Amino acid sequence: MMGRLLFRIVLLAVGLGAVEIGLVAAIGQQAPLGWLPIMIGLVLLVAGSAGFMVPLLGGRTDPGGES
Repeated sequence: MMGRLLFRIVLLAVGLGAVEIGLVAAIGQQAPLGWLPIMIGLVLLVAGSAGFMVPLLGGRTDPGGES
């Protein structure tokens, strides 16, 4: 349980870092490949966020339990 939570937090942190690095490269230096880290970071942010949101919005998962 704790390992999954730590993995989601790492995904979010790496995603935010990649977006920040990509923003500096894309806007400051106007590098053509500067948008690549932004896209990778956004994918990691969505994956990390989905890891938190699916259990919250999915409801109960135990069979026979009351909703």
